[in-house]
Amino acid sequence: MTLLPAQHPLITRYAEIREATAARYGPTSQAVVFLLYEELVSLRAVLAQDRDCPVAARRVRELAADIQSRFDDSGLRDTARPHHVLLCADPPLIAYDRDVFDRQYLAALRATGRSARTIRSAAEAFAELSTAVSYIYAIDDLGSLRVWPEPFTLAELVFGRALDRPVPGPRIVHPMLVPERLRVRAAGEMVLLGTPGSPVVVGNLKSGHFRPPPQSGAVFRSVIREVFAITDDADIDVFTMPAS
Repeated sequence: MTLLPAQHPLITRYAEIREATAARYGPTSQAVVFLLYEELVSLRAVLAQDRDCPVAARRVRELAADIQSRFDDSGLRDTARPHHVLLCADPPLIAYDRDVFDRQYLAALRATGRSARTIRSAAEAFAELSTAVSYIYAIDDLGSLRVWPEPFTLAELVFGRALDRPVPGPRIVHPMLVPERLRVRAAGEMVLLGTPGSPVVVGNLKSGHFRPPPQSGAVFRSVIREVFAITDDADIDVFTMPAS
């Protein structure tokens, strides 16, 4: 078992950066949320390599509670006029407006010449996706996990995916992952860590198009548990958003 010092240098460094960021932007700013999320993923990576790391495990639990509290209070949701309908609250089922999709996103999706990957196992996930980066995902109405194969940075995860990002091609949004029926049970961003034999998944419900209710967190956890054959719920983080 690896015993790390009470003040692990990674934790100490993030604390220093967070203090400076809070002084500049405010302690409840999205910049601080970004740093907390980044620290969580970094420490999750440490735990993926060494599960007997009590300092990292304790800090991950603290970060998860802090991030969820900030997501509850921060109002990170897209405040634009919604084009979704909550068909069922529990279990959740959300539909996106077909006319809006066809008008705003269908041509852009076709222009990419690509589509979301359906991930059925940890082996597929680690073959298709990189670790420690963010991907947008949707769990469709049939319970399939769909992931867009282009990664996004953690900064984009927290602050929003920029329209002028340097990656060529149109901006990808969650309805593009489910163009056939435009129905999901959960949608947001996810980060993959660990190995195919010992996976760890960090996810959230941050989708301004579908705006999944908090109940979608249970759907995410259930599907990730099944797809990745995860037996310990401690290896799954999912952060919910306030109800619309």
